[in-house]
Amino acid sequence: MNIRKILGYALGPIGSAAFGILSLPLISWYYPTEDIGRIVLLQTISALTILILGLGLDQAYIREYYVSEDKAALFKSFSLSPFVLSIAGVLLILLWNPSWPSKIIFNLNNTKLGILFLVFLLTTLFIRFFSLILRMQEKAIAFSLSQLTPKFLILVLVLLFILIGLPTHTTSLVFAYTAAQILTVAVLIYQTRTDLAAAIRSPWSAKLHKMGLQYGLPLAFGNLAYWGLTSIDRFVLKEMASLEQLGIYSMAVSFGAVALIFQSVFSTIWAPLVFKWVEDNANLDKIGGITLSMTALISAMVCFIGIFSPVVTWILPGKYASVQFILLSCMMFPLFYTLTEVTGIGLNVVKKTWLITAVNIAAFLLNFGLLYWLVPILGARGAAMASATSFWVFMLIKTELSSRMWQKLPCRQIYINTALCLILCLSYTYFGNTGNYYIFALIWLAGLIALTLKYKTQLSSALSTVKSRLNKKHSTQ
Repeated sequence: MNIRKILGYALGPIGSAAFGILSLPLISWYYPTEDIGRIVLLQTISALTILILGLGLDQAYIREYYVSEDKAALFKSFSLSPFVLSIAGVLLILLWNPSWPSKIIFNLNNTKLGILFLVFLLTTLFIRFFSLILRMQEKAIAFSLSQLTPKFLILVLVLLFILIGLPTHTTSLVFAYTAAQILTVAVLIYQTRTDLAAAIRSPWSAKLHKMGLQYGLPLAFGNLAYWGLTSIDRFVLKEMASLEQLGIYSMAVSFGAVALIFQSVFSTIWAPLVFKWVEDNANLDKIGGITLSMTALISAMVCFIGIFSPVVTWILPGKYASVQFILLSCMMFPLFYTLTEVTGIGLNVVKKTWLITAVNIAAFLLNFGLLYWLVPILGARGAAMASATSFWVFMLIKTELSSRMWQKLPCRQIYINTALCLILCLSYTYFGNTGNYYIFALIWLAGLIALTLKYKTQLSSALSTVKSRLNKKHSTQ
């Protein structure tokens, strides 16, 4: 995968984060905090819908794409049953009680909201499968645009609603999100029209479908455990605190998701690179050093984000003041997960993927226990602390297993550095206020200086490499 392709795939998460950062403050000023919480629940349930109704066939399509001679038949055989199941499920709920989804998820007995909710879920599944066609054809820009389109449309629609004076309530906000999904499906149908037409004409293969289920269902189960780990906090907050606390927490998580850009881009590069090294039996001695460099980079990011955490209070209403202190703990999930991509890759190399599911389940159970304990006492702060701790344990177990089953890693240094980051973030979330922020800021500044001094040789080398490449590029123009 060349640098142009990597940048093409990076455009999606980077652009989505940028539009999210623009739209969230706008929504926060005009919509109640509870509505932010409802939107996050909508998005969380939509991810669950892909896992359950998708039957793991989206993953099977990725797995079989390059070895399949008839890609149109492959798409039809793997996508038809999820489409039929999802449409049938939506129709059954509409005939039975269309307000039911709104009642149980939004705590509002509203038929319009229930219908919008169901349409949103349905379009999410279609977007997933249609966008995979672009992904597997390595149309990086087109694939990234499929990720960007809904975020951009949400920003445009919400801004339009505010400008023309439409009521800013739950229905208008959910309508904006659902309309953005429908328009994205329309764009994807246009982008993949030739492939979809070929799939419609192709035969459906029971043999292919069975093979896809055999591969996809176990993966879906494993991913379900991971979904529980990353999503249970929303439901515990809704049930044991309030939608307002969920809204505050969700705003912090949304800002923290900026770190997912780093994770998404890195994941695209790292796994294929390691598998190539394993295949060639080359550069494997570099992995230990890379894990330490990644640990240092994540530590530096924690310090940097902590120093600038008050910036969020400049762009959000006063009711979101606690986001400043929750933000750092919310960023532990994407940062620790990115580190685990490096330190835990050994489980994939030795093909012990069932252990990944076991680790997901263990971390999920720990997270649920911590949430059950902390959320009634601390609300959004408690949820952030529970999730941060659970993902540190997730990283620790996966790293230890990988180190024991594949390559020895400098585990002690990794654990000490990340534990210090975790303790500092938890302390800031629990004790943090505007009065003692400067104490934490001095600690983070000292950490940044220490990391810079420790890695000054590597930094100097990296800067020299970048400079030489820029000069080389300039001289060839």
